[in-house]
Amino acid sequence: MSNLHFYEQLAAFINFKDFTNLNLYLDAPEDWYVVITDVVNSTKAIEQGQYKYVNMASALSLVAVINLNPNLKLPFIFGGDGITLLIPKSMLSDVQSVLSDNRNLVQKTFNLSLRVGCVSVKKIYEASYELKIAKYKISSQYSQILIIGNGIDYAEYLVKNHHDSANYLIADNYKPHKKADYSGFACPFEDFISHKEEILSLIIKAKGDNFQNQRYVYQEIIDKMEFIFGSFEECHPLSLSSFRLAGGKSDRIKATMEVNLAPKNGLNKKLKILVFKIMFFVQTIYMKILHRFFNAQNMVINSSDYKKFDGSLKMTISCYREQRKLFEAYLKNLHQEDKIYFGLHISNRALVTCLVGNQQVHLVDAADGGYALAAKQMKQQIAKDLSI
Repeated sequence: MSNLHFYEQLAAFINFKDFTNLNLYLDAPEDWYVVITDVVNSTKAIEQGQYKYVNMASALSLVAVINLNPNLKLPFIFGGDGITLLIPKSMLSDVQSVLSDNRNLVQKTFNLSLRVGCVSVKKIYEASYELKIAKYKISSQYSQILIIGNGIDYAEYLVKNHHDSANYLIADNYKPHKKADYSGFACPFEDFISHKEEILSLIIKAKGDNFQNQRYVYQEIIDKMEFIFGSFEECHPLSLSSFRLAGGKSDRIKATMEVNLAPKNGLNKKLKILVFKIMFFVQTIYMKILHRFFNAQNMVINSSDYKKFDGSLKMTISCYREQRKLFEAYLKNLHQEDKIYFGLHISNRALVTCLVGNQQVHLVDAADGGYALAAKQMKQQIAKDLSI
């Protein structure tokens, strides 16, 4: 199997519940790299009402890397305030360049600081950590990576908390040799109001380093979720009744305008705005045609990443308040039994960001904080355990 096309050639499975099957996973190639981006002090930014910009900054990192090689389908996990990517070594220099360029754009456009780090898989293995991956087919347009092992946790530690983190981070004075391309990036929808009562983003991490034992905990949790919420399809956060195209005055549309027009430095401000308005008008007509005549709503629903596993179970679902209370009580019991860490965030709306290119994927999170605030809650549980 060619290392460059390792992920593309990996056989995909179609039932998400099979993520606990160890036989579906292979070791990530040791000459690949784990790329981690995250918005520094994202919690503070969210508290100041900037969650949509935090979300966009994360998605822009992803599309910048994807557009380096539109014919190569790269594995990634979207985490609300950051992304985790696996890339072949041959792409490393270009990836560092476009992410450095993207970091500059995020700082200029959103006044947010983006941290970008790269860790070799070989380094992870040399430190005796594990990194195995599988591929879950969500739709004909998109397949998603699943990850087991503690290798990603170790990579995040090196990038964010290690005393030598500077060795893994892209330096502030790095001079990009390649500009980021944001083709295919779009935020054309208003928030999706829950078709039940709540939108719940949750992160659950089974304790221990041995997935052979952890998987039984995850299987129990999935069974409990289906008992309380119904099937995955029943608790999908997006519904046909919630589709609304964003208007030109939407904050996300205005931010998209700034992103799309940033490279057009030769144009004066008025001409830039006119160019965007024409582009936005054409895109809106195009989207309306797709949604009216080509069943595009179902495509968005079917290609959304509302459930994933990257060493933690992450899901954004629609539910009723009483269902959430039952499940939250269940998670608290598991935590008291020393089986899991968890975090959750409750909203009444889902936020969707679209990436359309060699894969069509719609990134889903709860509005007003989503995964970022759920992760904060889980980290507080972990820190409390470590201090005991």
